[in-house]
Amino acid sequence: MRESSGPEPRVLGASGVALEPIVGDGARYTFGQPLLAASDGAGGFDIRVVRIRPGGVSADHSHPWEQANYVLSGTGEVTLGEDRRTIGADDFVYVPPMLRHVFSNTGADDLVLFSTLGPKTT
Repeated sequence: MRESSGPEPRVLGASGVALEPIVGDGARYTFGQPLLAASDGAGGFDIRVVRIRPGGVSADHSHPWEQANYVLSGTGEVTLGEDRRTIGADDFVYVPPMLRHVFSNTGADDLVLFSTLGPKTT
């Protein structure tokens, strides 16, 4: 018997989740695989795998929620406000609310991030 009122438990093979283009503010060659969404009742969190192809860049944007990213593979750069850093496998990137940020792939292979956004309150 379940005691939680949240989403149903699940085991999900990410390879079976379609890549969806991420668009806006200059994004190119960037895709997301949504694993769990706030709309699923996940306490306001979105969890996804983000894949940025070589030469790709995410949207240059900000939002009113936190974002936590763990780099699974690849190499690239992240710009957090005015600060640009090189990132690679096993790096962790925390983005506080309302900070402009952009990820770019500077390597020859996909830059792959495990990304959690939220809680989404707006």
